[in-house]
Amino acid sequence: MILAAGTAGRMGECKALMPLPKYSVLEVIVSRMRAAEVHSVTVVTGGYEETVRREALRLDCDTAFNPAYRSGMFSSVLTGIRAIGDGTDAFFVLPVDIPLIKPQTYRAMIDAFAEGHDAPEVVYPTFLGERGHPPLIGREMMGRILAWGGEGGLRVLLAQSEKSLDVPTADRAILLDMDTQEDYRALLNYRMGEKIPDDAECEELLSIAGTPQRVARHMRVVAGCAGYLADALAESGANAKIDRRLLRSACLLHDIAKGKKDHEARGAEWLRKRGYPQVAGLVASHNDLGRAPKDSPIGEAELLYLSDKITDGEVILTLKNRMLRMRTRFAPGSEALDSAERKIKQASDIQRKIEKMTGRKLSELLADAESRSWVEG
Repeated sequence: MILAAGTAGRMGECKALMPLPKYSVLEVIVSRMRAAEVHSVTVVTGGYEETVRREALRLDCDTAFNPAYRSGMFSSVLTGIRAIGDGTDAFFVLPVDIPLIKPQTYRAMIDAFAEGHDAPEVVYPTFLGERGHPPLIGREMMGRILAWGGEGGLRVLLAQSEKSLDVPTADRAILLDMDTQEDYRALLNYRMGEKIPDDAECEELLSIAGTPQRVARHMRVVAGCAGYLADALAESGANAKIDRRLLRSACLLHDIAKGKKDHEARGAEWLRKRGYPQVAGLVASHNDLGRAPKDSPIGEAELLYLSDKITDGEVILTLKNRMLRMRTRFAPGSEALDSAERKIKQASDIQRKIEKMTGRKLSELLADAESRSWVEG
């Protein structure tokens, strides 16, 4: 149920039809819902009724007109419930001004509802512990909503349920609405980078995945190293095209599946399913770049690879000392030691390239790193 009956007094124009940027707000919402296999969508109209209804029909949605739309959002909820009837197990209620929720969030909530042992009445998405939109409401709540006097709106009624379920997500968009033009511009900026999780979203992803804190601390040190190297390349004028946000995100998540067999591939697949393909690609290669040619350019993958190889736990080592540690860990002539030597050699090649491009030694480039604990060879 998409609530699009408001008059948009603070925005000054019809929210449902505003561009994000190639598609209307309503089309973005509907396409994401359908990507999560939410096929039956009802749009409640009121203000801007004709234009919103036309767009909803173009998107093959049902519509329901709320004649009392000026009385507030709860009247639109009532209109929507009467329109969808009781032939559904559960339904989302989403105001049209919260458009950028990821398909994976809808899907996670549906799965949680279906798998709940105690048949939850309401399922909420959360981000960093805060509940957001949309609630997924069970059929059993329909009668109670229709009988509710409306005091405090739907939120107050749902809060009375003793059978609610929170589903943690890494989706900041559950908290992002667009009441004003300033909010709208913020949403546009968020959408441009939504396929690369920010620091808070990375932390939530690690929490959801159950990644140990010691591993998370290691990844923060790696991210710090990679950031300093990216800065050094930029300051030297080197022709290295580094997406700093992508690099940081990949560093903060590269060991998200640490401890599991083939953790690189497992972590990459886990992130890909959650809508982060670029980050997943870097995670997949962070432990082995393969037989990359010596003249290959320096990019995010190379900076992550080198930073990971010089970071043992939370301690930054020279590659020489990292190799010495490998030789005490693996038996001479073993396949594991051969693999480690090949990887350290490749990291050394990347280090030499960076030192040539910047004109400075790696130890100098990382000398000011706040998390540095450099062990000289």
